[in-house]
Amino acid sequence: MNSDVLHDEVTQLCITGIVRCLRSATATGDNFSSYFSTDTMNLEMLRYYWALSSGIEEVANVVVHSPRRLTTTITYEEFERIGEITGSINAGATMLAQIRTLNPTLFVVLEPNLTSNSQPNQLVAWLLSEAFHILLSARRSYKQLEKFDWFNKKINLIEQALRNEALHDILLTPSGKKRPNGSVLRAASKARVPIYQEAIKVYDLLEGIERGQEEAIISCLSQTLIANLEYWQRLELATAIAAADALSTASGHSVNLSFPIVSGRPVAVIGPFEVYWQYTIPQRSREQLDPTELWSRQIATSIGVKSGDSRADVAVCCNRKVVTLFECKYFESYSSLPQAVLDASGQIVRYARDLHPESDPNAVQLLNQSCIIVAHRGTYNELLDHDDPATQTFDKRFIYFTDINGLKNNKLLHWSELLNTNCSTS
Repeated sequence: MNSDVLHDEVTQLCITGIVRCLRSATATGDNFSSYFSTDTMNLEMLRYYWALSSGIEEVANVVVHSPRRLTTTITYEEFERIGEITGSINAGATMLAQIRTLNPTLFVVLEPNLTSNSQPNQLVAWLLSEAFHILLSARRSYKQLEKFDWFNKKINLIEQALRNEALHDILLTPSGKKRPNGSVLRAASKARVPIYQEAIKVYDLLEGIERGQEEAIISCLSQTLIANLEYWQRLELATAIAAADALSTASGHSVNLSFPIVSGRPVAVIGPFEVYWQYTIPQRSREQLDPTELWSRQIATSIGVKSGDSRADVAVCCNRKVVTLFECKYFESYSSLPQAVLDASGQIVRYARDLHPESDPNAVQLLNQSCIIVAHRGTYNELLDHDDPATQTFDKRFIYFTDINGLKNNKLLHWSELLNTNCSTS
């Protein structure tokens, strides 16, 4: 199995799934242009991820650690001088001043002045200020962001950059508070200093996102949402997004992505359905465990590992009731496939029993609507359809089974249709 190809596949699956869900008509299956409708895409979410982009961080780092790279510019101020000429003479203004004052020794001169309030620096100041206020707004809306070290480091870096005296003074001026116009952008483009070239790229990225340009949106999400995820996490998130997309197709409801996307809360809401990534499942009490399960817990405890709640990779709730579990297994060697399936089978059965400790039939029904996703299924056949659950026997249990390629080809359609029907009738 080529690991580079697999890395690319799971990354693209994740990105394209999110992009598809950002569109307004997710359920229609129509072909779309490379631009989104600005009326329907989640612009607030995308601006949040833009504020977290690597370009913003690079600009802020330069301001904090190499402030001398912010160049100064020469401006000319007009002064009236008597006798001594200290700058270049403004002949017309001088003549009018001498006529007005009847003083032939009065001259109007233009004196050079070195300032940091240049148009390129206005662009840098505005970008950092805009990103800072976006992140502040996100933190007010979602308090749990304060618990993430990476978020705190990012916002602290930008805040430190904005303390730069030159940028601080610019933001106090009327021009510094306004969105950069064409003149500012042209001046920054002409400045051959790396920080201004990066600032132009960051601004173009924001403008592309706001215009709904798919290329810009993919670039932004690749730098932020996907960049810090391990490949097994990307598979889990891609599975959650694929499930949301399939449910949208089956139910006719559009996908509403969460803001921000983090584990432990709904990744997406589709009508009555909520799709969770890393869903917490409370464990059964010791009295409800089988002997082998009790022994496993006792062994872990003896080693010093405390027993805590489990986390299903992906869970789907209908009207706040868990109706599907997904267990995802990422690996880069075919030899890992059998053990991955065995591990996933044991985990998903345990989760189903933990959710229904008093009812084996309910646990069985949950399993019949659940799915195991692997990186690559090798020679094992996909399980995408099954008969009436009532026909299942003790030694033949059904669970949906597919891989990255199956998710990419929308193989969850039957699962989503059956789940939508069951939830509609329950």
